[in-house]
Amino acid sequence: MKLIQGMALAIALSVVGASTAAALEISEATNANYQQYLKTIGSTKRGAFAVASDGYGSYYTYCYDGNCLSSVLTQDALTSCKSVTGKECLLLAFGRNERIEFTVVSRRTELKDDDAILANILDADRLKTLIVGNTMEGEYINHKKWMEYYAADGTLRGKADQLGAFEGTYELKDNAICYHYQENSDWDWCAQVSIVGETIRFLEDGKLVSDQFDTRWLQGNPNDL
Repeated sequence: MKLIQGMALAIALSVVGASTAAALEISEATNANYQQYLKTIGSTKRGAFAVASDGYGSYYTYCYDGNCLSSVLTQDALTSCKSVTGKECLLLAFGRNERIEFTVVSRRTELKDDDAILANILDADRLKTLIVGNTMEGEYINHKKWMEYYAADGTLRGKADQLGAFEGTYELKDNAICYHYQENSDWDWCAQVSIVGETIRFLEDGKLVSDQFDTRWLQGNPNDL
């Protein structure tokens, strides 16, 4: 049996909760990974898609061989999902057959035109000063912490709770920063940065990224990333 595993660790995602009486709420990134899973298995492959109980992360397995054991695919997806997310996991789908109901929760919030967050988006020069050679750290709404150091050569190094260390690159485009993560292209995104007082906020497509809070700027690389 040829077993291929696909993993998506979703960072910078909206918190979600579930109850037995309601559909499980999953983040946009988890849904994006689910759509990738469906595309990967097509109409001929067998697979299993597991999602963390808070909807924050997911893991899937699939195989080309029609003789793959359902129990093996399912257990591997559930076990690996728990390992990478640190949460109990649920089987969302086996093959294309969905086992639980779910809804997708947006991680962006519309802002009014006169909101101070929009008025304090950093221009290109201030963004470069903030980012290059420095560190940012914060928490997601589910209280998982993250940190990233942005080296002058355009590389980034980071750590996140349960996910461990990761690497990637970044580039400054006008007044936005674009992130590219090695081996996790589904994490890639671009954002503007706004600072009101000491509060740092990210905006994507003009909307507030609402799943992050307590983001802080640190000079240099104090965490030795």
